[in-house]
Amino acid sequence: MATCGALGRLQLGGELGKLTGMAPRPSLARFLWALFKVGVTSYGGPAIVAQLREELVVRRQWVSEEEFGESLAFAQLVPGPVVPATAAHVAQRLYGPPLVFVAAIVYALPAFVLMLALSAAYFRFGSLPAVHAVFRGLGPVIVAIVGSSLISLAQPALQDTRGLLLAAFLSPLFFFQINPVLLVLAGALLGILVMPNPKQMPKGSLPPKGSRRRGLAWGLSVAGALALVLLGLATWQPSVARLGAEVSKVSVLAFGGGYTAVALLYHAFVLTHPPLVSPQEFMDGLALGQLTPGPVVITSTFIGYKVAGFLGALVATTYTFFPPACLVVTLAPHFARLRQSWAFQRAVRGALAAFVALLFHVLAQVAETALVPPWAAPAALLALLLLRRGVPVLAVVGAGAVLSLLFLA
Repeated sequence: MATCGALGRLQLGGELGKLTGMAPRPSLARFLWALFKVGVTSYGGPAIVAQLREELVVRRQWVSEEEFGESLAFAQLVPGPVVPATAAHVAQRLYGPPLVFVAAIVYALPAFVLMLALSAAYFRFGSLPAVHAVFRGLGPVIVAIVGSSLISLAQPALQDTRGLLLAAFLSPLFFFQINPVLLVLAGALLGILVMPNPKQMPKGSLPPKGSRRRGLAWGLSVAGALALVLLGLATWQPSVARLGAEVSKVSVLAFGGGYTAVALLYHAFVLTHPPLVSPQEFMDGLALGQLTPGPVVITSTFIGYKVAGFLGALVATTYTFFPPACLVVTLAPHFARLRQSWAFQRAVRGALAAFVALLFHVLAQVAETALVPPWAAPAALLALLLLRRGVPVLAVVGAGAVLSLLFLA
């Protein structure tokens, strides 16, 4: 009977696909291969969203334009990198909660492998004069990348006077070394109080019957397993347990895209006492993150490798992508309500204003380290102009590396 039911659903899916112009639901292997291909070949934030849409909507027609737009809107409301959350929401729509975690692994795997190799090479050969010169020259480029990300985040977050005033109020507090997590939470609470009512949003599709219970069960189960792993590590490798706890805290609080996570990572690992990563190492890891495909939060792999080698890199990467996946499977069935909740949307706006202030603080810290030579500030300004003109990040980083090798080595 179960087999007949499954065949009936497949036949019904095929008939609906013919009527709507959409292809029937793909096999799991084909869907995961498409995600892997995007993970291997995609660079540059918003460009990755466009590539994911091209693969799933335009070429394959596995989801409609409206469904993809709804998944993207959901990803922008929850913490963590936008593209993995979008892919996870599509995976949950097509296959159910378990595939969210499989999709996270498949999408992040190429970036993890490449960043792992680059991290090992960096900590082995980074002291060589030529390598040191390249990263010294890339410092102004990293300042430009953080500055461009600040501008991009500020445009939606500070779209009215209240958002601007909230960011201005919170900004000095970051320079007093107050815990950034507390300030982000304060921004969310203040956002509920002071932000204007959001525009009425479309309700979105209703979740299938029973999906709330399944999503909650999977989310809590995986979150519990992650917590148990950290407890086990705490008795065996305390530094690795601390690493996983800090990274997971960052991953579930970073609204607004990858660079908000980068800002929290900077506070968690550079500004801690004693620091686990030096400011220069963090900028070098961020530069390597621009050379790898996928989201910039793969910089956490570099940090993990510095802290504890391969095990640290594996733990940092796992706790970067899995806690947001737990949020996706838990919150996705409630998306229609979240989208209509003025309190939730105000809180997100307040958190984004706090992240603008946090990113400004990180920009100041990075600039203090990188813009020491007299040529560095003009180089950073030129790189910023190129980025704002739409030149791909990878091209700007590559050009900076070549020029550094030619003139600074």
